[in-house]
Amino acid sequence: MALLRTFVVAALLATLAVPAAAGAAQRAPKPTRASAPSPLAAATNAAARYWGAVPCNGHVKVVARQPLAKGADPTTDAWVTFDSSLGANNLAAPAGSYSNCTISFGSFRWPTASSMSEDWELLCTTMVHEVGHLLGHAHDLTPGSVMAPVFTDRSSVPSVCRAAARARAAGRASAR
Repeated sequence: MALLRTFVVAALLATLAVPAAAGAAQRAPKPTRASAPSPLAAATNAAARYWGAVPCNGHVKVVARQPLAKGADPTTDAWVTFDSSLGANNLAAPAGSYSNCTISFGSFRWPTASSMSEDWELLCTTMVHEVGHLLGHAHDLTPGSVMAPVFTDRSSVPSVCRAAARARAAGRASAR
């Protein structure tokens, strides 16, 4: 049963993985041995492994280099938008009712795929956090929580992101 669940999560991840395209959400090409997944696709995969679930029935648009949402705190790195049974962006609604789900990454912190790779652990932690919102989790003020509203140190970096960072580094080293 656990193997079947893992397979289902992996299959759903394939529909979530997208490249870091400016202002556009596009499906990521399937990775080959010669190419690693884009940083956003790798972070999406890590988030699904962290939560053991995929939000929004597997229909999440991930977009990069977005202008800051109107009224958002200027230090915001990423945000989610969704429709729910209780209205737009209402975390009080059951997560199963979410639709039109989007995770947006701001333009100032990660303007390029290279900057995403260089700042991988924060990018991955942010993706895990945003996927958490789409699974219905609110901010959590517990120190070290991945759902903390602001990351102030490395204590919030999930082990799945650290492991993915090591794997990405090993992949870059073997490609040389």
